[in-house]
Amino acid sequence: MSRSKGVSTVVGAAIFVAIVFTVIFPLMLYLNTLHDLYMREASSRLSYEVERFNEKLEIHASIGQPDALNRTTLYVLLHNPSQLEVKIVAFYIESKQRGIVPIELSNPIVLAPGAGMSYHVPFTIGPDDEVTVKAVTARGRSYTAPETRIGPRRLPYILFVTVENMSLRKWYKVNVVPNGMIGCVSPGSSLNEICSGTASYVIVPPAILRLHKFNHEKPIPIGYAFFHVAPGSYTVSLLEIELGGSSKLVDHVRVNVTDGDVHVLLKSEFGEPLTTMTVLLASNNTVTLIANGTLFPFHRPEGDITIPFTISLGNMSEPLEDIVVEISSYTPHSLRVLSISPSNYTIDYMLPSESYSGFFVIHVQDRPWILQEGGWLEYTLTVSGKGSYTGKIYNVLATAEGRNYVCVVGSFGRTKCYVG
Repeated sequence: MSRSKGVSTVVGAAIFVAIVFTVIFPLMLYLNTLHDLYMREASSRLSYEVERFNEKLEIHASIGQPDALNRTTLYVLLHNPSQLEVKIVAFYIESKQRGIVPIELSNPIVLAPGAGMSYHVPFTIGPDDEVTVKAVTARGRSYTAPETRIGPRRLPYILFVTVENMSLRKWYKVNVVPNGMIGCVSPGSSLNEICSGTASYVIVPPAILRLHKFNHEKPIPIGYAFFHVAPGSYTVSLLEIELGGSSKLVDHVRVNVTDGDVHVLLKSEFGEPLTTMTVLLASNNTVTLIANGTLFPFHRPEGDITIPFTISLGNMSEPLEDIVVEISSYTPHSLRVLSISPSNYTIDYMLPSESYSGFFVIHVQDRPWILQEGGWLEYTLTVSGKGSYTGKIYNVLATAEGRNYVCVVGSFGRTKCYVG
């Protein structure tokens, strides 16, 4: 009986050991392997999410020069500022006329950390179309170009050009040309105009602004021009236009437009202004009638001579300040000058091509010889002033000589004139 119990015990122990090795150990090994796979997958997913979070991509949309049908090509400028490799697998184009157009790349664009490139997107923009570009990466992130609704008639940025040290006696032209296929430009004054491969703006002397500083320094001749541009590289040139129509390159600069408006400073060669003033006398060699005098009481004939004038500052002149217009001299013939009103005109400031009009009133009295009533008055009108830019004093900037005849209206409607 005891012998049977010993055998049963041995058999039971063997069965238990068999169960442990055939069931428990494999189960523990499976659970351990499953846990390891889970941890690896969780770690991989976490790493993926960290990479997805740290992924960065800078994208800008641009266009090329229009073709004969005013259609433009679409470009994207790409840059990877992160420490991870970025793989672009597709673009989505939101078109105003065609809706959303997906473009999947059979060969993804791979950007190493810090790398950049330009890419020609196989999409044509019509003359009246506007598009927004989105790029999709392999990690599932999408990036939208800040140049939303870009098109041939709608360029996103402004290229502002300042020209310093300008000569007031010359004309200037500012030219903007893209460097290569990427980029399109239109004049800043254009409205709904299709861009092109070049644009220019002419700065004429009257458009040169003179900026007065608060410390009362000389005003600085400065000109401005601005253009609408798409992202890209451009050459901005300043040309000096000669009197014969030929042009000379004065300054140029290469500028990159990527993510905002750009300000460019160009400098010209200084030249002394060609200051000129034109005086127009509207009443030269005219006749003024005055009433006859009286015998009782005795009073000689007298009356007013009106002398209208207009002065114009030349368009290649420097601005003038403290301009004085006066009748500097006069010679009466058989007349006596009693008064001149006003004694002079003072104009605070004049810009090139500006004009000013006024008139003088000269009160005269007839001093007739025997049977020679009437006479004439010869006078000289002088303009002086101070150059606002150079500080030069122009004592006699312009003169004009005039003559006015005076006739006396006598009794019975008879008019007597003495002309020498």
